[in-house]
Amino acid sequence: MDNNFETSTNGTFQFTLVNGQVTAEQAVSGHHTEPVHIPKGATFAVGTGTITETITETHATEVIQYTAETANPALYQVSSLTETVTNPTTVGEHGHVSGFSFTTGIDNVITGVQAVTGDSATSTHSHALPVPPDAQFTTDGTTVTETTVRGHEIDVTTFVQSGPAGLYAIPSQSQTVIPQGTATTALSVEPGERDQFTFTAAGAVDTVTIVHADGTVTAMTPDSHVTFTTLAPGFVEEVTLHGTHGQFEVFHDGNGDGIYTAIAHGDGTHVDLTGLQAQIAKIDSFL
Repeated sequence: MDNNFETSTNGTFQFTLVNGQVTAEQAVSGHHTEPVHIPKGATFAVGTGTITETITETHATEVIQYTAETANPALYQVSSLTETVTNPTTVGEHGHVSGFSFTTGIDNVITGVQAVTGDSATSTHSHALPVPPDAQFTTDGTTVTETTVRGHEIDVTTFVQSGPAGLYAIPSQSQTVIPQGTATTALSVEPGERDQFTFTAAGAVDTVTIVHADGTVTAMTPDSHVTFTTLAPGFVEEVTLHGTHGQFEVFHDGNGDGIYTAIAHGDGTHVDLTGLQAQIAKIDSFL
């Protein structure tokens, strides 16, 4: 499921400290800074190279972890967000029901998620929710954890059984940022964009097949502007040229299932493969 935080993991921040305490926060864009509103009830813990902001509200608590940049320790990036619901429940006012249910397959492997709503536990309707192809579920019978990767983040959503009808509520969600570090090619996973490739004996890309969200496939015949190149085992670069201008996209198969997921894109044709591999190492099992 999509995490829905008010604070984005993108952006750069700086803090004003007085006697080791945060008194102000600014968003930084180039040479421009803009004040950031600090919510009522927010507290800060200042560590070595980290600042942790905790926002406590009536129904939930949000914890934002900021980590100092290596190149400029005065600037901080959001490294993680966690939101915890105080009292997760599937029953609202007047007995209205809102929660989630799960479809299981062989060996109780979760294969689908449904949103369930209704006027009561005995009068509900449900609809299937889209599940990213890379989603991994674990369950102990009463708690379900969904982990996905998108962009440069690992997203974790926890569901806990609550209330009648065996429905699940969401007690917590988190986003953990995979740092780009010194890499010049940034990780940007698109779990819905997947290909399959066959290769020649020399390791060159021979054929390309698009893998759709429902698992069906369509053979692709690249035109004269598009080329596919094997960068390393498990890494394929697609380059599209328009005159002298090029754009690249990198696909990666991390779990060896033969399906390659888009993990990076940008202008030009050069890819910092070493830097990209350092980022992807943290999430290989998802791709």
